[in-house]
Amino acid sequence: MFSTNDFPDQRVGRRGRRLRVAGGAVAAGAIVAGGLVVASNAGASDTVWDRVAACESTGNWSINTGNGYYGGLQFSFQTWKGFGGQKYAYTADRASKAQQIEIAQEVLKVQGPGAWPVCSQRAGLTVSNGLAVDPYSGGTRPSRDTTRPPVTSTGGKLVVDGVQGPRTNAGIEKWGGRPMNGYLDAGDKRALQARVGTAQDGIIGPMTTRALQRKVGADVDGKWGPQTTSRLQTWLNNNVL
Repeated sequence: MFSTNDFPDQRVGRRGRRLRVAGGAVAAGAIVAGGLVVASNAGASDTVWDRVAACESTGNWSINTGNGYYGGLQFSFQTWKGFGGQKYAYTADRASKAQQIEIAQEVLKVQGPGAWPVCSQRAGLTVSNGLAVDPYSGGTRPSRDTTRPPVTSTGGKLVVDGVQGPRTNAGIEKWGGRPMNGYLDAGDKRALQARVGTAQDGIIGPMTTRALQRKVGADVDGKWGPQTTSRLQTWLNNNVL
């Protein structure tokens, strides 16, 4: 769930089915009641999260194609669980749109827009506008300080769960000799690149990811997912923390 190449593109690419009612197109999941078309997500206005979902899953909030990612915003199982989504449903596709957005906002606080590397750019997602959305009304919350306290330590050994949360990020920062705050900025990424021996441009793309995977003993495919994060957490526990 960084910049365009920081995590693998999680797009599904399958367009949702469309139903035809009285000669008009109606999105799948809508119902007809009393002659009126009522959308299953009635009341929710178009927000930046709708635009991310349109890119990730063609706006199908209940999609599960068997590709390992679920729901409108294409959560992996590990990310959905790690950020508390299972208080609502086992996988994201079984949760409501509002619940998915609520958990996505928790991911956004930790990983930034790059958790959706391609679609965040297409949708114009930022930390500010993503957190400003009220998931349950679709409206905009009053402006508020969204700064979270810095993570100044990893709290000991990392839990090896494949979720790249703030403490894992702090472990990466410690490895690179950087101040620890739990959020990887461009300087942190350049320090990581120096550790794995790739060009220090502050963009963690496939080349850097493959070098990191070789370093930590993960499958070398150039895609930073839960398996790579788990191996990285183990490596940090054994060599840095």
